[in-house]
Amino acid sequence: MGCLNSEGQFSHWFGNIHLSGPCNRSCYFCIGQHMMALDSLNVLDTWPLPGIDDFIAKCLLKDVSEVNLTGSNTDPLLYEHLPELKSHLKRYIPHLTFGLRTNGVLAIQHPELWSLFDKGSISFPSFRSDVYTKMMGPGQIPDLAQILKKSSWMPKINIVLGPENLPHLAETISLLSDLGVQKINVREPYGQPHIGDPLTSFPQDSTRFGMPVYKIHGVDVIYWDVHYVEVESVNLYANGRVSLTYPVTKGHAPTGKVEDQSHFPKSGRVRSQWLTVLD
Repeated sequence: MGCLNSEGQFSHWFGNIHLSGPCNRSCYFCIGQHMMALDSLNVLDTWPLPGIDDFIAKCLLKDVSEVNLTGSNTDPLLYEHLPELKSHLKRYIPHLTFGLRTNGVLAIQHPELWSLFDKGSISFPSFRSDVYTKMMGPGQIPDLAQILKKSSWMPKINIVLGPENLPHLAETISLLSDLGVQKINVREPYGQPHIGDPLTSFPQDSTRFGMPVYKIHGVDVIYWDVHYVEVESVNLYANGRVSLTYPVTKGHAPTGKVEDQSHFPKSGRVRSQWLTVLD
């Protein structure tokens, strides 16, 4: 199982730093469960990160100035050295844009960390608590209204599609629009049954990276399928390995071994290192 988009033919638009370690959610669709070589790693208290200077060199080689902090199997706001990381990146990457891809759980509790970033996205499957729990595991739904109110930049919302939230997708988009959200990514899950574009009944407004963009309730809503998106990225993994291709599951190990979803229970990640405090 691996992303099908063509490698090496598209431009490099951004860099990703993939952290590994315990998480405060247990999303069954987490892409990290397909990256088995990272299972035993916990870099949340590690500075400097393994491979960080090689990663910076590759970003400069590809003229990449946007670096997004994400997690292969954790949330980046749990990383204990965010100020040091940003300072190090800014020292070498001109005009750095420091981005965040998070579940949003710690956004309100740690405004000093949130304010370090220039842009970001929040994974948010539904406003319905039962759907949220089924998809992301136990824990309180982040208060998006408060996050948006206190943020100096407008987060994009990532809605990973699944049978649990698909019936309520229109409701979720409408409620996000009411909160003032300007951009939504409706994301095809990786390693799960393919959902297909649920937005085709709306007029297509444009394309981005080969993906269709729709204007719904005044919001730019893009259908994002990692298998076919036309983009490349520079990636740093928790084991120090650096790759130059967007299919992140292929870059974490020399073999690029990727387990398909049949390797895992429906409830998703069960490894003990992923069990930690909820909030």
